[in-house]
Amino acid sequence: MIRSLTFCDSFNSGRGIQLFLLLLLLVVVLLSMSACDKDDFIESEDAGIEFSIDTLRFDTVFTERGTVTRYFKVFNPHSRPIRVQNARLAGENSFFRFNFDGYDQSNAQEVVIWPEDSTYIFVEATIDPDQPLSSSPFIISERLLFDVNGNTQSVVLEAYGQNAVYLPSVDAGGSIYLLSCNGGTVFWDDPKPYVIFGIMVVDDCTLVWPAGSRIYVHGGIATDGQVVYNDGLIFTGPNGRIRSEGEQGNPVVVQGDRLEPGFADVAGQWSGIRLGAASGPHSFTNTIIKNSIIGIRADSATLLNLDNTRILNTTGPGLVGLHNRINAKNTLIANNGGHSIQLSYGGNHRFDFVTLANYGNQLEALRMDNAFCYDPPDCNSIGLNPLNVTFTNSIIGGNGRDEIRIVDVTNGQPGFMNFSFDHCLVRVFDLLRAQAYPDFLETVCSSCYNYQLFEPLFVSVSERDFRLDSLSIAIDAGVSVPGISTDIEGNLRSPSTPDIGCFEYVEE
Repeated sequence: MIRSLTFCDSFNSGRGIQLFLLLLLLVVVLLSMSACDKDDFIESEDAGIEFSIDTLRFDTVFTERGTVTRYFKVFNPHSRPIRVQNARLAGENSFFRFNFDGYDQSNAQEVVIWPEDSTYIFVEATIDPDQPLSSSPFIISERLLFDVNGNTQSVVLEAYGQNAVYLPSVDAGGSIYLLSCNGGTVFWDDPKPYVIFGIMVVDDCTLVWPAGSRIYVHGGIATDGQVVYNDGLIFTGPNGRIRSEGEQGNPVVVQGDRLEPGFADVAGQWSGIRLGAASGPHSFTNTIIKNSIIGIRADSATLLNLDNTRILNTTGPGLVGLHNRINAKNTLIANNGGHSIQLSYGGNHRFDFVTLANYGNQLEALRMDNAFCYDPPDCNSIGLNPLNVTFTNSIIGGNGRDEIRIVDVTNGQPGFMNFSFDHCLVRVFDLLRAQAYPDFLETVCSSCYNYQLFEPLFVSVSERDFRLDSLSIAIDAGVSVPGISTDIEGNLRSPSTPDIGCFEYVEE
């Protein structure tokens, strides 16, 4: 009698054991494949990763070419694994390199972070502080990008690029830095440049910038609660004063800290210099102030002296005087988005050999008024103060048909609007109307010339070269001013018929 084999018989025969092991291996393989299936990864567009920091700062001041490594952590807060499709640096030719969970930056793709787990990002910065500022700016900033589920997340990488004196520190943007010295004097005579972050308040000091000083201000937009304001401001308190002591060929330069070639002449990079009420006296000699929102604002009861100074590339006015006193000679104020000079609420001012080159905007080069509005915009409450201004041997020009605006709130009340122009080049049209100042050129502007746009004046307005053209109508058109024998570049002036404006023509 033949007996059929049962499963148990096969199992007991040894061949069944092999079959069982094969089935068990197949189950294990299927389970492993299931665990690696893409459906196990969280792929929702709302699902991302988290970081231990939002900005990784290399706060080492490099004293020589060096490499510094820092790290941060990347978290997966979800109950399922997540995949980072790609990690990369935003820029090219970066100062930074990174390693993500053991993958170098050229292979940081499809990196898996397991549920509720984390991994490390190691970042290396290699910087040569002796490179030119255009190649290695003061602050080097770049974003490290992570592509996750169709979205891009980032961490900012930030490092010092140059040896400099950073005040108060690189991460102080939006804060106030108080410079105090109990009535003493502080000399910024370190051979390294100075970089200011936030708002610097000169409290009870005389701050001296010696010849050759380089002051760079880190600007930008800052917030304080609900208030949004422009950062990067030099401000003087009532007991503060600034003395900028540049020399011919070795000026003091105050500007924004973006030094890449594309930012060389970009306006509005920082707020500017504000000389607070009752502060000073302040003096700026052989000084270049550029690329700010306002060049200098001098508030009530301040005394400001400008000598061989240039205020360039502002989004607002170049120079503002508010019920104060300004003396300026051999000064160039140009490329302004607002008035080149704005004199408000009166004051006592004298300008000799000044060039105002106000091209490319709709406002006048010079605005003068004798009032202050306490409750704008209605101005129901107005303060009045007499204005006394003299311009000698000055160019007040631009591409508008009126480059001088005079606002007399008193409507001619004696003593409140006193001004005179002597041997000046001006552009006026509407100012000469009957309801304004019809006799301006005959009685107020002595030996002045109302020039036209087609007449030769500067070397090149488009290239912002405001030296006098060889055929300029300003040559030999001035009058001698005692005590001023040279121009803004140190060239000797004619003792009897100097040129009008801050530049004396020099034949090449």
